[in-house]
This record gives sequence, C-alpha cells and structure tokens, in this order.
Amino acid sequence: MSKILIARNSGFCFGVKRAIRMAEEAASLHEKVNTWGPIIHNPQMVEALSNQGVFEINELSEVSDAPVVIRSHGIPLEEMNALKEKGLLVIDATCPYVAKAHDYAKLADAEAYTIFILGNQDHPEIVALKSYIRNEFFIVNQDYSIIPQKRFGKCAIICQTTQNAANLEKLVFYLIGKCNELRVFNTICNATNVRQDASVELAKNANLMIVIGGKNSSNTKMLATLCAEYTKTFHIETANELNESWFIGTEIIGLTAGASTPDWIILEVYNRINKIVGKSEQTVDSVDDIPGYKEEINEY
Repeated sequence: MSKILIARNSGFCFGVKRAIRMAEEAASLHEKVNTWGPIIHNPQMVEALSNQGVFEINELSEVSDAPVVIRSHGIPLEEMNALKEKGLLVIDATCPYVAKAHDYAKLADAEAYTIFILGNQDHPEIVALKSYIRNEFFIVNQDYSIIPQKRFGKCAIICQTTQNAANLEKLVFYLIGKCNELRVFNTICNATNVRQDASVELAKNANLMIVIGGKNSSNTKMLATLCAEYTKTFHIETANELNESWFIGTEIIGLTAGASTPDWIILEVYNRINKIVGKSEQTVDSVDDIPGYKEEINEY
C-alpha cells in the first residue's frame, strides 16, 4: 500500500505570505488594486487574487489611479521611480530578503566592485537587482563563458535568493583565483536552503516525487531539478496534471511544493493522489494533516 509523505517547509514562504497579505489588505480598503507584474509566480494564486479585485499590470500605459502593489520579486529602480512620479499609492511588497540583495548591490557598486550575479538573467528578481548597479557586472548561472579571461581586482558575488548553495560554491571556486579580492554576499534565502534540503532528503527515500508549483516559478523548478537527481520526479501546477500511470507500484510517494504554492493546491494534489492509489478514506481538509516525511518515514 502506498504511503504519501510531504517534505517539511513545503508551500508559502515568509516573503510570499507577506506579499499576499499586503495585496489582500489593500483590496479590502480600495475598490481596485493593481500589482506590477504577477505578485508571485503562481498563476492560480494570481487568478484567485483577481477575484478579490487585485489585477496584474505590466506597462505604465495600464496604470490607473488604483494603488500599485510591488511584486515580491521586486522591480527595477527606474520602474519604481516612474510609478512614484505618477503620484500613485505604491505598496512595496518586495520580499525583505530580495530587498537586502538590492542593498548589497548598491554597497558593492558604490565601492567599485565588479559584481557577479548568480541567477537567471530573465528572472524578474535579477532584472530588478541589476538596476541598482552602475559599474561592471556579469550575470552567470551554470555557464561561465561570458566571464572574460582576465585578472580582476575587487569582485563581489550576489545571489538570486532562490539559488542553490552548490552553485554558489562552484562560482566562488571559479572566481577565487581570478581576482585580488572576492567578497561573497550569500543572499540565498534560508527558507530556500531548508526547503531544498528537506525535499532532497525525502527524494532519496521515495519511489516518486511530485513537485507542486508554478511552471514559471524558479524555486519550484530548482526543487524539481534537485529531486530528479534521486528519483522519478514530476513538476505539476495542479491536481489535474496527475497521471494515474505514475503511481503504479509506488510504495513511498513524496510531495514538495515551491515557495509560491498555496495550501489549497497542495491539498487538492494530496487528496487526488489518495484517490488514485485507492485510499480515498485518507483525504484530509488541512495541509497540516498530511503526514510529514520526518514524522512518518521510520514507521513505514
């Protein structure tokens, strides 16, 4: 009989909870609220917020008199200034950990460091971060080919908050012999590290991992990549994507979820899997009632 276990720290992180709360509070006070870009990387949650009067905009031409909530990933400095110049009520829901990375970028830039940003150049967090840098910088992920083959003076590393610690270690090792001074700002969010470690721990003991979260969520995609190194893994957004054939012959099914995945989606996935494996009587009404990996694995 299959056992379904969830990794510790699955679902909303602090920054996402904070951003959603700020958007909902704004919606309770105003007839309409806008968010500059999707407030988090979860399409289902963005849609749910729209039902509360919170609507995504992406261009200055779309701006009305409604308050604007800044997305949890932050936005470029010039866009923030443009919104404020319009005299709008701007509610900054940038994750405090992301905002801290902005502070480090400004500090390193002011002290004339060449800055290496570890992350995905197209991710909104990185698009925002680089706007705080005026001097030389490079955005790198796994490919270091864009880094000039020369000796640098002072170098600094700043990370996308959802990066993997192993990737940071690799970049440090690569740069350490190429510069006279290397300063590392480890801006990987601790919640990211904890979530990744817990997911990998479960993946090592599971026959199958289901990773739940937006397909546009960087931290969720990282969870799927890490789990896939240890067991068969599928990244889904909703329970409708589950395939019954995945669960044939599975003894331990692991669940984990990205930092922007709401509890109600996790709950729907867990209950649907229970029905697929013939355990409909074990459906639950709260994510807190889903058996956790550390609590249950030794009892299996």
